[in-house]
Amino acid sequence: EKLEEPLLIRANPGPVLQRRCTDTLCGLLFALALTGLAALVSYTTYAGDLRQLKHGQDHEGNLCGLGTMADRPLTFYPDLQHDFAKDNSLHGQYGLCVAQGCPKQGSVVQDYGGETARRPEWLAAQPSFAVFGRCVPYEQPARSSGTLLCAYPACQSTASFPTNPMQVCGLARDGTDKYWLLEQPDWSIQDGWATEGADEFVVKLRTAMATNAASTPEAAGCQERLRRETQISLGPADAGASYAFLTQITSPIFTFSRAVAANLGLVLGLGVGGALVCAMLVMLCLPSCAQVVMLSLLALLFVVLMATDYVLFVQAGVTSGIAGDRFKSFLEANLNMPVPPGADSLLKHTSRDAAMDQIYLFAAILLALAIASLVFVALSMGKQFKLVVALVREAGKTVRSIPSLMALPLLLLCSMALFTTLLSAGLLGVGTASPEKVQEALAALSLPSSADPALDFHRWQTASGLLLIIGFLWVYFFHVALFTTTVALTVARWYFRDAEKEHQVGAGMGNCLGWPVLASLRQVFRYHLGSLALGSLLMTVFAIPRMVLEYIDHHTKSATGQNALARGLLCVPRCMLGCLHGCMKYITEYAYVYVAVLGEPFWQSSKKSFGLVAKYPAQVALNKLNSVMLGGMMCVVVPLTMAVVAFFRVGEDRMTYEACAAAVILLAYVTTRMAVGIYDVCVTTLFVCAMRDEEFCGGRHLSPSLRQACGLPAEPKGGQKAGQADRQEQEQEQEQEQQQQ
Repeated sequence: EKLEEPLLIRANPGPVLQRRCTDTLCGLLFALALTGLAALVSYTTYAGDLRQLKHGQDHEGNLCGLGTMADRPLTFYPDLQHDFAKDNSLHGQYGLCVAQGCPKQGSVVQDYGGETARRPEWLAAQPSFAVFGRCVPYEQPARSSGTLLCAYPACQSTASFPTNPMQVCGLARDGTDKYWLLEQPDWSIQDGWATEGADEFVVKLRTAMATNAASTPEAAGCQERLRRETQISLGPADAGASYAFLTQITSPIFTFSRAVAANLGLVLGLGVGGALVCAMLVMLCLPSCAQVVMLSLLALLFVVLMATDYVLFVQAGVTSGIAGDRFKSFLEANLNMPVPPGADSLLKHTSRDAAMDQIYLFAAILLALAIASLVFVALSMGKQFKLVVALVREAGKTVRSIPSLMALPLLLLCSMALFTTLLSAGLLGVGTASPEKVQEALAALSLPSSADPALDFHRWQTASGLLLIIGFLWVYFFHVALFTTTVALTVARWYFRDAEKEHQVGAGMGNCLGWPVLASLRQVFRYHLGSLALGSLLMTVFAIPRMVLEYIDHHTKSATGQNALARGLLCVPRCMLGCLHGCMKYITEYAYVYVAVLGEPFWQSSKKSFGLVAKYPAQVALNKLNSVMLGGMMCVVVPLTMAVVAFFRVGEDRMTYEACAAAVILLAYVTTRMAVGIYDVCVTTLFVCAMRDEEFCGGRHLSPSLRQACGLPAEPKGGQKAGQADRQEQEQEQEQEQQQQ
């Protein structure tokens, strides 16, 4: 490996001006893999029948909406409860092709006969909605009606005509005859009055009296109010557990999709646009309050740890929990802060097993020692903490100078959505492939086969599905690598800005339009595609064993659920693989940054990553802890803020608001997580650049806050003149080398 000469580094410590292609062979391998995936997807879509995605199949094997059923585009399943009883996987469900929308509840659908017909006609017992050309049943939300009642003063019951609202009582059969009505009664109360012997005229008089009760003096004097609710739902009486489970799932989906579709603009506006703006504002405000935010998050971390340790001591029986109960009462009574209902059980010693008490005590002592160690570590890391605060402030300045960075995750998200769609089409083709076409392809390629065509077809499906899944993982990790490297190169060019044109990346119209990001993206694609492919391939290789282990655990959970030894044997490799995958993720992130800054291959960048982590272990860990805490805070605050805004926009319709709030929170979380990812990469890149600048250039490019955090004097020694002298000296040495050659 050619060592970096300090003089060359001092002349240009930032991103190299003349780059070369890195890890070319791995880039070619990635291109071949993409070509192979494209060929596999193309063949699976040919061998399979993608029409089955949008067109269901009736009981005669016809695809609805095609061929003879072209005028009947939807598939209705009238006998799902019996289909579930025969086969829970629904491989052979009885379907009918219908036209003009899914049948309404209570309507009759005529069967078009045939040898496989079960009945001449069918009743649509449940409502349904269309999903990919199929009518999916759901439970109709219960129709509810309610009436406001007054419990005190009590009702003055009378069998004759009422003279005041306090004489309009409820029903004796449900115990509401002691209360009087404060509003118009619903139909169930009116029918109940008639059933209990009141004639039609009395019912009308009571209804009129109750309707106008809210504006009377009697209603103003009501001291205790109640509400009587009535709900009615309709469903099949012979529905099995599987069918009931299906409708319980589809009902919320239908309610959710209908509410979101009616408020799609609001959901997208708040979930994507609002969350992006809010996250941007938070990141722009962090430079001015970074120290306060960091101290608050650190204090919150210690509070959570100490509260957890206190609960462990309570469960171990060492403390009584009285202090915690008093603190809970103080929060509820004086600060009006709601406390979760489960807090009472946590503050009481509930275990009656001495062995569990010992386990709780051991865990509490370990956690107490860990908290004490963390306190000493936090007190001894004052310099590292100052550097983290300075890096956070500098990251905020970076985002403010280059706001187009926020558009990069959205661009990559669209690219990932395209790849996901194509690979999903390939998986669908594998699942619907024709065995005859597969056998023809295997014979044409002269691939080894067994005597059983069904076994060969099953092996082909398994192999093709695994290849598509592995390809998806590689493509996903490649997008992560592309995101990290592009952001790192953009930030590094901004950090090492100088008088030279190549390093001029400041605030301006071009930065808002995305020129720095596009320039970095072009350089990454041109020179470092192979390095990104190599890093993403390593991440894929380390992710596959975890997926295999999770698959084994899922399919053996019922057999090993009561066996502690078996569960332990599965937990140990899961923990080891998780730690290994986390370490690889950590190292590759820094390797991508070094690829962007130095333009070196992946393995050399990984070595420098190891060197940086070994040289500044505490600072690296604190940087990561800061990113996790800030990211967690933003991923909670921003989505909840958008949900609160949605409440004022949607109104008081509870079901609509819950659906819209769930969609807004989900979209806002994804958007905020992408924005936090930019901030995380900015902090990592700035740390690498700052340490490199301090080591080789004396901090010539450091901002005043970073210089102060690194303990350097206020002004760099030599300033830009030193840099110019270094460059002149470098040019002279190059001329001498050329003359010697």
